Amino acid sequence: MKFLTEIENNRLKFSACKGIMFDTNISYSDTNESEMILGNKIAAYGDAKRYIDSFRKGDYVLFYSKERGIIAVGQIITDAPTEVADEKYHSVRMIVPENFNGDVKALPALSPNEIKTILKRNFYWASTIKTPFLTGAQAEMLIRELQKKHV
Repeated sequence: MKFLTEIENNRLKFSACKGIMFDTNISYSDTNESEMILGNKIAAYGDAKRYIDSFRKGDYVLFYSKERGIIAVGQIITDAPTEVADEKYHSVRMIVPENFNGDVKALPALSPNEIKTILKRNFYWASTIKTPFLTGAQAEMLIRELQKKHV
């Protein structure tokens, strides 16, 4: 599986924007999700910091909450990640939700089944970054579907 998704990821043009479903680390910290969304950033800690280097300015980040699915989407606005102590992050412009009060549990989500149905494909879910990466068009399809849940 890893080999095939690496080939698919490499086919995405490096200049083209892509979408990456990024695990929000809820298993290890119950505050990371709200801190990232309120702080307009995507962050990783410890050994997982290396995954932040997968993003380029203009890419979509789809915040993936374990056992729920995609709960938020932003777009990378920084050229390079920032590293402070055990945290590495990119700043993002939040797309969904437009307004956030800090209650992550109240956010609607696109479940893994909904994601698979919308995109007509499966993903490797057991990783910080879910592969294969998405094209910009695929990410935008998921953004539209998540926005419908916010109405």
